[in-house]
Amino acid sequence: MFLHHPMLRAMGIDHGFGTLQSLPRPGCSTLRQVHGTDILVRSRPRPGRMEESGDGLIASEAGVEVGVWTADCLPVLVSTESGSHVGAFHAGWRGAAAGIALKGLRRMMDEWGLHSASFRVVLGPAIGPCCYEVGRDVWEAVRTTTSDFRPGNEATLDLWDLVTHQLLSAGVPAGHIGRISLCTRCHPELFYSHRGWGPKREGRSMLNYIRSTGHDRT
Repeated sequence: MFLHHPMLRAMGIDHGFGTLQSLPRPGCSTLRQVHGTDILVRSRPRPGRMEESGDGLIASEAGVEVGVWTADCLPVLVSTESGSHVGAFHAGWRGAAAGIALKGLRRMMDEWGLHSASFRVVLGPAIGPCCYEVGRDVWEAVRTTTSDFRPGNEATLDLWDLVTHQLLSAGVPAGHIGRISLCTRCHPELFYSHRGWGPKREGRSMLNYIRSTGHDRT
């Protein structure tokens, strides 16, 4: 099964955050993910994993479905209110620290003349601060790009809070940001957590997708 967020569901946006029981999405385009911040445009349906490397895909053509694979990393799905323009971004700690969600939004704004207030953003299941212990190197990377982020505890990293802080700073209204706050490590019955499953995961991941309507209803 796929998990759905009520904000995107109410807008009629076809999307989903994958679980162990998710069915394949043969029409979904994905990338060879490298924990970076490269964003590519998917201009037409092209099922399966693309040869290009990157950690974000955006689309505006009708029926184009883009997605990212995650285990403990944070999936970020973005849509305009009409669903005409969508994006999917993969934010592990490196990507989140480097601001991949912001770079994805800026790419969408530059590509199609959109405004930050027009976006609806949902942050999906990821490893939570309850389980995500990190070291000094992670916080050094975070401060390089998000120096005003003040976590309550530097022993762990809250990917949801970090990316939410970045989105708010970029002008995305708080009411336009949603999340599914399920920790992947705390729920091995639902997710292929890298930290939770260890070698038993055998490279398996969850697909998180969003589909463009290709038209403007506003």
